[in-house]
Amino acid sequence: MNTTTKPSLLAKAQEILKEQIKDIQRQLAELQESSEVEEKSSAGDKFETHQEMLHQTRDILEKRLSSSKAMLAQLNAVPIKQLDSIQEGTLFEVPMGRIWVSIPMGKVVMDGVDYQLVSKDSPLVAALWNLRKGEKADFRGKGIEIKELV
Repeated sequence: MNTTTKPSLLAKAQEILKEQIKDIQRQLAELQESSEVEEKSSAGDKFETHQEMLHQTRDILEKRLSSSKAMLAQLNAVPIKQLDSIQEGTLFEVPMGRIWVSIPMGKVVMDGVDYQLVSKDSPLVAALWNLRKGEKADFRGKGIEIKELV
């Protein structure tokens, strides 16, 4: 890991979120088209059932869209400067892998390397908060040592 890793990871996570947003928007557009076609061709209980299913699907997609947009905004606010202790924006390595304190996105693979994107509220980050390279903390009964900070 080096000083270019965080900006590259930020760009990769932004790309993933923007693709999610585009996909959800496409699904919403297709749903709207389906609704308009169904309105022209159906009547009675079948129509009402179909409309309710479309409404429920639309609600789910709109919640996902809102969540993805909020995560993108949160990601864009994460500092990418060099940090010397674990806090929001720190990219660090521990025996279990490489972790970036940013958003609760999960695994992102970049250049064949796995990174876990987690929020500052994750239990692991809480256990390691403000620790520096070489320091250790107990997490779920195991000693975790900070190998590297970026």
